[in-house]
Amino acid sequence: MNSALIILDVQKDFVGDQARMPVAKHQVVPMLNSINTMISKAEKAEIPVVYIGNEFEMRQFVSNWFRKNAAIKNTIGAKLDERLQVVSNHYF
Repeated sequence: MNSALIILDVQKDFVGDQARMPVAKHQVVPMLNSINTMISKAEKAEIPVVYIGNEFEMRQFVSNWFRKNAAIKNTIGAKLDERLQVVSNHYF
């Protein structure tokens, strides 16, 4: 059986200090620590790590309003948070 570790939506607009649509601030550091630990273990076990981020089109006006313009394609907020350990270029 093939396995992979999938990391979802750890983007600046959700977990960053200036997040537009933030998760609970007190949960960010423990969450990132846990994710980075899993990434390290996957890398040691030679399990591929795949990163997936939501990126929304600028023209989705209504949806973007509800999301507070979070994770608009080609913006800083759509990028992976810099505290996240990135060990592969598998990003979708």
